[in-house]
Amino acid sequence: MLKPRYGRRLALAGVAFVAVAQGVAGAAPTKAPLGPPTQPVQATKADTDPLRTYSGPFMAVDPANSDNVVASFADFRSRRCGLMRSTDGGSSWKKLDASPANNSYPSCISNNSNIFQGPLAFGRNSTLYYGLAGWDVQDRAVGSGGNVNILVARSNDLGDTWQTTIVRNVRGAEGEKVENNRPVGNIAVDSKSGSDDIVYITWQYSTPFVVAPNANPTRAVVAVSTNGGRNFGDPVNLSEAAWADAANRQKAIQSPTATTLAPGVTTTTLLAPAGSRAAQADQPANLGGRNPAITVDNKGNAYALWFNTGANLNPGVLTGEWVSKTSDGGKTWTASQAGPMTPYTGGVGRIAWSPGGGPQGTVNIVSMVNPSVNAQNTSGVASNFDVVLKQSTDGGKTWSEPKTLNDDDPKQMYAQVIPMISVAPNGRLDVAWWDTRSDPGIRGNDVYYSYSNDNGKTWSKNQRITDRTIDRKLGVWGNNFDMSSPPGVASTNAYAIFGWDDTRNSDLTSPSTAGFGGGTQDIYTAAVQFEVVGGGTSSTVKVALAAVVGLLLVGLVLLGVGVAQKRQLPGSSTKEKATGKEPAKVK
Repeated sequence: MLKPRYGRRLALAGVAFVAVAQGVAGAAPTKAPLGPPTQPVQATKADTDPLRTYSGPFMAVDPANSDNVVASFADFRSRRCGLMRSTDGGSSWKKLDASPANNSYPSCISNNSNIFQGPLAFGRNSTLYYGLAGWDVQDRAVGSGGNVNILVARSNDLGDTWQTTIVRNVRGAEGEKVENNRPVGNIAVDSKSGSDDIVYITWQYSTPFVVAPNANPTRAVVAVSTNGGRNFGDPVNLSEAAWADAANRQKAIQSPTATTLAPGVTTTTLLAPAGSRAAQADQPANLGGRNPAITVDNKGNAYALWFNTGANLNPGVLTGEWVSKTSDGGKTWTASQAGPMTPYTGGVGRIAWSPGGGPQGTVNIVSMVNPSVNAQNTSGVASNFDVVLKQSTDGGKTWSEPKTLNDDDPKQMYAQVIPMISVAPNGRLDVAWWDTRSDPGIRGNDVYYSYSNDNGKTWSKNQRITDRTIDRKLGVWGNNFDMSSPPGVASTNAYAIFGWDDTRNSDLTSPSTAGFGGGTQDIYTAAVQFEVVGGGTSSTVKVALAAVVGLLLVGLVLLGVGVAQKRQLPGSSTKEKATGKEPAKVK
């Protein structure tokens, strides 16, 4: 009989339709992107001021709704930080009116190079935390950068309103008590331990009026809140555990330096006078840390990355990567060396935990290193940086050898700098960085990207995210201000979204914006999709929807063909049906 055959055709069409429809709604993650990056979106389009100058954004995705994306920024015109929000996965953006800063500490610009001005992190119930420096004119009046305070803002409505806590308040300090608490390194939230979020914020601490031969080294510090950011404890020196170990101190003060020394000489030359810190190199007071970043795992452990530094020593110490760990909510810390002492690592890196690699998961570090400079060879090109990955699968005790993520020709001496890492819920690692390989000779750079689906064992071919090279002769990225920041990146299973500062809309015919360092600086975003998602500007969405429509049409055609065939069958007249006779079989 033909009825079953006819039914099977419709069933197959229906199954195909359901399969594609499920793909549009969110199928299992694919191993490779569905296509090229989406068309870049000007996130700051609503701002038409010809002098607009935005920093690069820090980005985060609401864990309860991946359509909600937030991006922090600094507005260099007003020296204030703010937040932009997208509720459609980055297809459109709104600059929010509410400021995360306290009214008494309105300015947030805290440092010049290679940092985010306002790191973000989500906690439980989509609570958003924003870490930033805070100061006013009176704080800077004391000189040498002045007093800089640390703030954490908390929002329960994705940035529409904020409750701001002063984490470190040094307003009014003078002389040797002046503190430059800047820049903010990172903010991380443990949303699984305890009854409320445990919030960690790291920053770089210095005392500019305490000078050699008894200067304080720059220190990487952390403050912890155990009640959802409402109150914080005193800052803790992350490097203290490392420099309490005499063997670690010897690595730092006896490392070969980037200067030429006599054969066999490896120790540093001390600055006297006697009795000063400079007269005794081997002591914790001469060693510190800088540029801290922090992450938490799924068991409540926090890991803070920092780079060592020193004071009162000549020549100074080399730079190494260190990770401090706490398993008790910040009460005690241990430290391990994650990277060797080298003449030039760049001192810039980010850290993120991922669930793969074993029962403890994996701690991932991305940083920039100069492959042509090492302890034995100091003649390398200063700008020849690579982006490298180091991993620990034993809770930070040991670290893998660095793995280079950029795949450009090393002979070309392109620079890959200031990387950022993000981890999707399914464990995919996303790393983005600034890259000069596409620079046509205008002094520019692009955002490049690589991802790993196997917890960092293998990495994708590098992909260019920006659709045009950013002209860095314009804006403040490196023009006597050097307000550079990493590319922003945030991850979901369905997509990775990127953000960057861009000078493409500069009007060089205007006297107010023309010339070297002039122009405007906007924020742009784009995404790489691993699943088809609704909305957005991606052509993959249109293709998928077209496929759905096509299958609907195929189903209708099959239905029409089936009906037509049934009508044309011998003995299928109404008269035959009325008599109850079987139609003749078709041979």
